[in-house]
Amino acid sequence: MQGLSYPLLAVVLDRRGAAEAFIGLNTAMMPLGMILAAPFAAPLMQQIGARALAAISISGAVVGLMLIGAISNPWAWMPLRLLLGFWLACLFVVSDTWIIELATEHARGRVLGFYSMLQSVGFAVGPALLLLVGTRGWAPFLAGAACGLLSLVPLLGVRGELPRSAVEGDPGVSTLAFVSTAPILLAGIAAAALADQVAMSMLPIFTLRHGLDVNASNFTLVVMIAGTIGFQLPVGWLADHMPGRALYLTCAVWTAVTAALLPIAVRAPLYLWLLVFLWGGAYFAIYTLSLVRLGERFKGSALATGNAAFAAMWGLGGLVGTPLAGGAMQLWGPIGLPITVAAIFVLLAAAVVISARW
Repeated sequence: MQGLSYPLLAVVLDRRGAAEAFIGLNTAMMPLGMILAAPFAAPLMQQIGARALAAISISGAVVGLMLIGAISNPWAWMPLRLLLGFWLACLFVVSDTWIIELATEHARGRVLGFYSMLQSVGFAVGPALLLLVGTRGWAPFLAGAACGLLSLVPLLGVRGELPRSAVEGDPGVSTLAFVSTAPILLAGIAAAALADQVAMSMLPIFTLRHGLDVNASNFTLVVMIAGTIGFQLPVGWLADHMPGRALYLTCAVWTAVTAALLPIAVRAPLYLWLLVFLWGGAYFAIYTLSLVRLGERFKGSALATGNAAFAAMWGLGGLVGTPLAGGAMQLWGPIGLPITVAAIFVLLAAAVVISARW
């Protein structure tokens, strides 16, 4: 649903003549909802249970997406996209906490790499569906809602297999108090979110401005997400066998370099698709490696709080990134997108180098 909504709504707004900055602002409502959800996710897990919160979150997201499809005023989409982000953030906190609790220590990197890979598969299904059903009418909204409803089926069938999270019945610590304990991990999550949400919402606009048609633009996004899928298991294996800090730094530098090369590669679609494949794999690996490190350092209620902080930083990265990239593209043209992403990951790499811990 998230992978479908970003390019779908960006293309719809662009078709209606909206400026890049407004597209970015409209898109930023979803990550703002994720930020607002972070302080509530762990308490909600405590009060109603993780499984119930996951089911409610999926249902709320489905309703929000259908309402966006029913309303033509893009200003009215903004509160709905905020609610969509709220429910998706709660779902991320629940699922991230579950999978880290289930992962054994000796294979944590591979388990979390596989989990990240499945998330990327879900993201890829969204724009891939747009290639099949198009971006006009009710079809794309119905397709996204169907994916959400189908995901309830396995959730309802695994009641006895889900761990009882340590946060249930344990007040733990606040999300704000967690921030000072893992600043590099949180910065990495924000940077990965910036790259992900800028790509989801603005990469189609970047390619359209360079003369690609809508189908080629959506295919570019699919190829990029294919990179996020293909890289996570190898990165997870590496995380189990080599120093995590060095791998983290490598992925940050790799993301900066591949983003910087986008204006050159866009002249030839085959080179562009190869580059965005490498780009997607590198930036999403930052998310995977952050989850691995979170599981190494924190347990119990602190783990759930850390995942809530991750959700907030994911939202913050998207909230800052999409208006920033949209404004940069409006100011400097399409090159504003790669400039924004490359600069952020250069700063992240520098922070990893000079930080005493990560």
